Amino acid sequence: MPTAAKRIGSILLLACFLLMPMCLTSCKTTQKSSTASSPAAPSPRQEDLVLQKLELEYAIGPRKARSLGFRIGWQSPQPDRNLTKIIPTDDSIFTLSDENLLHRITTDNGTSLWTATVGSPGDNVHGVNYLPKQKRVYVIRDGSIMSLDSTNGILASGKSESPIQRLQWLANTAGVVHGDHIIYGSIAGELVWHTFDIGFAFKAYKIGENISLAPELINNTIIGIAASGEIVAINAETVSMQWHQKLLDTVVAKPGLDTQNASAIYVACVDQYLRAFSLTNGSVLWRALTESPLTSSPTPLGSNVYQQVPGHGLACYESLPVNRFDGLRKWITAEVTGSVITTRGNNLITWDPETRQMCLVSASTGTVEKTLVLDTVTMIITDKVREGRLYTFDERGRLDCLIPLTN
Repeated sequence: MPTAAKRIGSILLLACFLLMPMCLTSCKTTQKSSTASSPAAPSPRQEDLVLQKLELEYAIGPRKARSLGFRIGWQSPQPDRNLTKIIPTDDSIFTLSDENLLHRITTDNGTSLWTATVGSPGDNVHGVNYLPKQKRVYVIRDGSIMSLDSTNGILASGKSESPIQRLQWLANTAGVVHGDHIIYGSIAGELVWHTFDIGFAFKAYKIGENISLAPELINNTIIGIAASGEIVAINAETVSMQWHQKLLDTVVAKPGLDTQNASAIYVACVDQYLRAFSLTNGSVLWRALTESPLTSSPTPLGSNVYQQVPGHGLACYESLPVNRFDGLRKWITAEVTGSVITTRGNNLITWDPETRQMCLVSASTGTVEKTLVLDTVTMIITDKVREGRLYTFDERGRLDCLIPLTN
C-alpha cells in the first residue's frame, strides 16, 4: 500500500475526532460535572486546520475535487519526481521515469506492484502495451521490444518468444495491439505489423517520410499520419489500403476519433485548417479555417468537436454539419487555453500543461464554470474521454487519483 495511506488515515481519524459531536449528558443535577469531563467542541480554527491539511495532501484537494465533480480515490508517492509517461489501463497504471524505470500500480487503490528497468537513461522508450490475458507488458524502444511478465516485471519469454525482440524497422512511436500484432510507426515512414508471439515483423506499409504520431485503431481500421502530411486508413487485418489523403502542411497532433460515433475522423493541421474526413472513404466532409496554426488534438464528443486555437481559445464546431463544407463554429472561449481531456456531466474538463490551468467549461455554451491554477501539477492524464478518472502528478512526486462522483 502507498505510504501516504497511513498518513491520510491518521488525518481522517483526527478529523473525525475533532468533528465528533459532544456526548449527550444526563439532564439531572450531575449534568454540569459530566459535561466538564466530555471532549470540548472543536473550534472553527481547529476544523479549518484539519481541512487545510487535507487540502495540502493532494494536488487537487477534497474541496476542489468536489467542486469539479470528483472525489479523492487514492494517492501513490512515486520514487521518481520526473515522469515522462503515465499510461492508465483497466486494472493498472504504468508510469515511466526519465531514467526509464517502469512502475506498475493498481487502479483500485494505488498499490505499487513492481518496478523494472526498461532502458538506460537517455534511451527512447516510445510506448507500453499491457496484455492482461497473456500476462505480458511489451515496451517499445528504438530498436527492440522488451517483453516483461506483468505479474512481477521480470524479463519474460515463451516457447517462441524472446524477451528482447529486435526490430527490422526502427520504432518512432507507441504502438496499438490488433490480434497478435503490435502496430507502430517507424522513423523511415512505415507502419509496421510486429508479431509479438514470435518476435518478427509480419508486414510494413510505407506511408510517408517519417511517422512521429502513434497509429490509431478504430474498429478494424488503422489510421496513420506521416510528418509530411499523408493520412492513410489501412485495414488492420489484411494490411490493405482503404483510402489516402495528402495535406500540404505537417500534422503534429494526433487525430480526433469518436469511438461512439465512428463515422468521421478529425485532423488539426499546421495550415490552420480543422478537417473532418469520412472514415469509410476518406472524403473531406468539411474543413474550417481557423485563426492560427493548430498544434493540439481535436476532441470529438457526440454532435460537437472541440479544438484549441492557439492565441484565441477553445472552439466548438458541429461535428457533422449539414451543407456546410466550411464547418460550423458554435462558440469560442478565449479564457480557455487548454484542450478537452474528459467530461463531467454536461461540462468539459480542460487542461493546459504550459499555464497549468484546469477549467470546467459548459459543453453547450463555452461558459467557464470554474478555473483552477495548479502550480505544482506537472501532468494530468485521464483514462477515458467521457466521464474519465483524473490522474495528477505533482512536483512532490505524488500520483493522485480522482474519481467522478456518482449521483
